[in-house]
Amino acid sequence: MANDMDPMDAMRKAMGDLESRFDEMAKAVFGTDAFAKASGTATELGVKAQKQMADQMSRNLEFFNMPSREDVTAIGQRLMTIDDRLIRIEAALEKLAPPDDKPATGPKRTRKPPAKKAPTAKRE
Repeated sequence: MANDMDPMDAMRKAMGDLESRFDEMAKAVFGTDAFAKASGTATELGVKAQKQMADQMSRNLEFFNMPSREDVTAIGQRLMTIDDRLIRIEAALEKLAPPDDKPATGPKRTRKPPAKKAPTAKRE
């Protein structure tokens, strides 16, 4: 007697049935208004908790006279603006007076080192 049923076909059919049942359960749970309301409430609570934590951290930093995240971000933006201005100023100065190609050397040497004396031989 030959078995016409492939074991892998049976496994695929069982997995398909399991997925179908899981989809039905998920639709029954996640598709309800109660779940949507609970999910919205949980999201809202999470956002409120993050806001309160950020406010508390800001108050703590202010108490210790330290900059907040917003302060550091503002300083960074101001530094980028200053950097852009400096780049424009350098470009304008290079147009007015191009840089010299020869490297800068130090001042000329005016003093010579003292001459070394020849060692004198001791006579006995």
